[in-house]
Amino acid sequence: MSALWDPIAARGDDGRTSGRPLRAVAQPAARLARFPYLLVLIGIFGIGMVGLLMLNTTLQSQALQSRTLNRQATELAYAQADLENQLDALAAPQELARRASALGMRPNPFPAFLVLPSGKVVGEPVPVSGDELPALIVKTPAQLAVEEAAKRARAEAKAAARAAKKEVAAAEAKRKAADRAAKEKKDSRSAGTTKKKSTEDREQP
Repeated sequence: MSALWDPIAARGDDGRTSGRPLRAVAQPAARLARFPYLLVLIGIFGIGMVGLLMLNTTLQSQALQSRTLNRQATELAYAQADLENQLDALAAPQELARRASALGMRPNPFPAFLVLPSGKVVGEPVPVSGDELPALIVKTPAQLAVEEAAKRARAEAKAAARAAKKEVAAAEAKRKAADRAAKEKKDSRSAGTTKKKSTEDREQP
């Protein structure tokens, strides 16, 4: 043991070497056992897998919701386009004229204009009966159907009246013919009776 310390003592006093004091080496840290370390690794790996699974599920749910919302947006866009087409059709001038005619409104060839905001009336307002411009009256299909049905009814009534008139004329002609035949028969009987009487008168002494 002294043989080991002799060179040290020869280098300096108080056990110093190269001007630095000697220090005790710290105890080495206790190493973790393998089993708890594996449990920690498995726990971290499991937490990571669960997190990835939840993230994947969330992403799939959001993707499905996004597709649903896109489909609903497309359907609503088609519905909006359809409604806009219907609105354009209803706002067309011919449709407005048809609806005005259905409400009983008629075009006025003598219009008067109201100047706003002064309230001055330009022109002479003249009431119309509705027959001034028949070409501008737009009739609805229902009105056309009613007019067609009325026209057919009038034609059928005229045909029935003509048929009834013909039947009355035929019955009158038949009655006149029967009266004429009866009169002729009566006249022939009267003539035969008169002739027979005159013959008997000539045969008497």
